[in-house]
Parts: sequence; C-alpha cells; structure tokens
Amino acid sequence: MNRITLALSKCIAMLLVCVLVAPSMAYAAPKPLTPEQVHQRLLKRGLGNWVYVQLDNGVVLAGRIVTIEAQSFSLQLHNDPEITPLLYSDIVELKTGPSKAAMWTIVGAGIGGMVALALVAHHEMSNMKQQMPTLPTQPVFP
Repeated sequence: MNRITLALSKCIAMLLVCVLVAPSMAYAAPKPLTPEQVHQRLLKRGLGNWVYVQLDNGVVLAGRIVTIEAQSFSLQLHNDPEITPLLYSDIVELKTGPSKAAMWTIVGAGIGGMVALALVAHHEMSNMKQQMPTLPTQPVFP
C-alpha cells in the first residue's frame, strides 16, 4: 500500500509542477478588424482562394473569393452555386490559412525528411547485410 501512495503523491507533485510552470492563457478578446484590414488581407490572399469569415451576427462562412471590390467582396460557398456578397464592415474575424509559399515549404520539408529517412534506412540495411552470420554449407553430424 505504501508503494501506491508514494507513486500517487509523486504523480500529483509532477502534475502540480507542470500546472505551475505552464504559461497561463490570456483571455483578452482579439482586436476587431477594420474594413481596410479585411480588404488588404483579401487582396493579399487573391481571387480563387479559400477563406473563412465570421460575420458580426455570429454566422461563419467558408468559401472561395470570387470578386474583391472597394466596399465588399463575394464568396462562392462550398456546395452552393450562388455567389454570396459580403461587406467588409460586417466581418469580425477572417482566417485565410497558410500562404502558397508556406505550403510549398511544408511539402519540401516533408519530402526532404522522407529522403533522409530512406537514406538512413538504406545505410543501416547495407551495414546489416555485412554483419549477418553465414550458414555452413555442409550439415554437421555428431
């Protein structure tokens, strides 16, 4: 029974250390977007790319940017053939996702990692063949 209580007390102590060392999260509300910021971010994202927007009434929309105008832009929502016009002033939150350069960087890093893994595995397998024991050619009888 002493082992169980000792292990339990160690687990609780480690949990308390982790909780106290972990950074606390800020509960501040994000800064509201201005219509100019929304316009600039949409221009930077470009036509034909996907965005997620949250309107001031709480509705969240995801779609492709079809048009970008001075006061509004239009989205084609997923599985909806109609175009949805939106005003910049109605947007509370805008998520554009990673850029194309970031995606190519992630893909390149993944391919580079796989090539490195394949080279290391090939090297280890070729070293293993040299260290394999050889079987006798003639059976040995007692």
